[in-house]
Amino acid sequence: MALNVGQDFKKRWLNTPETVRQTYQEDLARICDLLLPQTQIQTWVHHEEKAQQHSQQRIDQAYANLKAELIEQARVRKQLALEKALEEKRTAEAAYAAQLQADELNQFEQQTENLVALRHHIDQEIAQQTERYQANPEQPSIDYAQGQRVQIDDQQILSELESVRVRLELEAESLIEQAVTVFRAKLHALAQDEIDYILKNSKFSDEK
Repeated sequence: MALNVGQDFKKRWLNTPETVRQTYQEDLARICDLLLPQTQIQTWVHHEEKAQQHSQQRIDQAYANLKAELIEQARVRKQLALEKALEEKRTAEAAYAAQLQADELNQFEQQTENLVALRHHIDQEIAQQTERYQANPEQPSIDYAQGQRVQIDDQQILSELESVRVRLELEAESLIEQAVTVFRAKLHALAQDEIDYILKNSKFSDEK
């Protein structure tokens, strides 16, 4: 009697679960027992039916366990791939945030330099205006009926110049506050995008 095991038997046999291989070996052993002269055929047939049922249950359970193991391995690979993708995304976002922060800092420093230069210019203007409007010597009282020229109070001029300086400083502070607000909004948007991405990709569909 020739036994035909088919092509690639060695590969298929090694890929078969250990429990299944053992069950097949036990089945073959029982078949060999049938060939012995002392074996009672009726008794062998009676026990063989139960043995076959038991063998089939073991084989089914072995393949079910193998399927569950393969599903778990696939889940682990998917989890690792997701974690890797999230890590790469975080790294890219961190680099982008660092670049964005560096750009914002450069802009902030440039605006600060511009504001310092503007303030210096204002101080120079104030100094020049102050030099131009030094206190005049006392003059006779002005007779408006005679059309005499009205004298401008130096204190009033200095007050106007101070008002201009304060207004420019307030405008500068407003520009700085706007730049900080925009920077914070961009960082908040980046953080919200990452949270949304994690929530979207953290659930796995049930695999049967």
